[in-house]
Parts: sequence; structure tokens; C-alpha cells
Amino acid sequence: MSDEELRRINELLFNAFTFSSNVWMFRNREKMIKYFCDLVIESDECTGVIVTDESGEHYRMNENVLKCRYLNYTPKVFSVVNAEHCECEDVDHKLLLSIPVSNKAAAYIFLKDANEETIQILKDMVTVLSRAIENLEITVEMDVMLSRLKANLEHFQYLSDRLRNPLSIILGVSELKDEIDTDKAFEMVKKSAEKIKIVLDSLSEAELKSKEMFEKLYYDNI
Repeated sequence: MSDEELRRINELLFNAFTFSSNVWMFRNREKMIKYFCDLVIESDECTGVIVTDESGEHYRMNENVLKCRYLNYTPKVFSVVNAEHCECEDVDHKLLLSIPVSNKAAAYIFLKDANEETIQILKDMVTVLSRAIENLEITVEMDVMLSRLKANLEHFQYLSDRLRNPLSIILGVSELKDEIDTDKAFEMVKKSAEKIKIVLDSLSEAELKSKEMFEKLYYDNI
């Protein structure tokens, strides 16, 4: 390996380390992808990097490769394509790395040339991007679940307060059983019991929703 090749690999390794260390701090998948593109295009071998994602198409280019026919296909596995097969016109690249990021995203890296070390480093960077996006999705979902849990707990407290009044009436009637008309006492107890039933039904419904929410969170992340 020549000194120039070694220099390029060391620079790419440094960018890969920088990316792997910092990408986890982003709380937006679009910013993660843009950061990835910014660092990959710094490689002397890279003439273009494109990431197609649900948030849009993100790219950095030193040559126009947007007409490459491989951009029309979402890769299922990692592949290295010779430029002669991608049918781009007047291009500098000799290789295209086509790499799946997730079910909804893919990375395409166009290279002038590359050795096995360079290809492996770029492939590893995409793997880190994929894990970071997956981790972000889990974090966002957890935040939503925790917010719903907090709302449910507040609702439980509200329903608990609503139980106090009908219970107080029932207790009051029981204490005044000898001083109050039987029919009137029965009617008061009945109305209070109906109010308690409504609150308990609401509590049961909230409990079921909370259970479904946590089951979804558990099974989505095992």
C-alpha cells in the first residue's frame, strides 16, 4: 500500500471515528443523515453520496450521479457495482456501493476507486448510521409512551378524586340510617353507586389502554 493510499485510509478512519462518536447526540434523523453525507464526501475517493430516506433524499456530490438507475431500487443487501453497469454518463466514479440502511432508507456511495479497507470502513459507517436511526426511533417512541403514561397517571388521580364524593354520600347515609327516610337513603346510595360504576369503568378502560401501550413497546423492542 502506497503512502498516499495509507493517508486516505487514515483520514477516512478518522472521519468514521468522528461520526461513530457524535452521531448519537443528534435527535433528528435528517440531521444524522446529513452529518453522515458531510463526512463521507470528504474522502478523496468519494465523488458522490446519496441517502434516500422517508425524510427525503439527502446528498453531497462532486459529480452528477442523480440519474444513476440504481437510485430507483432500494437494496436489500450490500453490493459493489462497477460503474460500467450503472449507465451514468461522463462520470468519474468506477464503483458504486449500494447499502441498505433500514426498510425505508438506503445509502449509495460513488467512488473513483477503492480498496477493501476503504469499502469496509464505509460499510461500517452505514451500519453505525442504521443503528443510530434505530436507537433514535426507540427513544422517540419511549418519550411518547412516557408522556402517555404521565397523562394516564394524572387521569387516574382525577378519577380517584371523583370517587370521593359518592363514597362520602354512601358513608353519610350509612351513619344516618336511623334518621333518614329509607326510600330516600336507597335512592342516594343508588345514584352514588352508579357514579362509582362510571368512574370504575373509566379506570378499567384506561388500565387496558396502558397495558396495550406497554405490550406494544415491549414486543416492538425485543
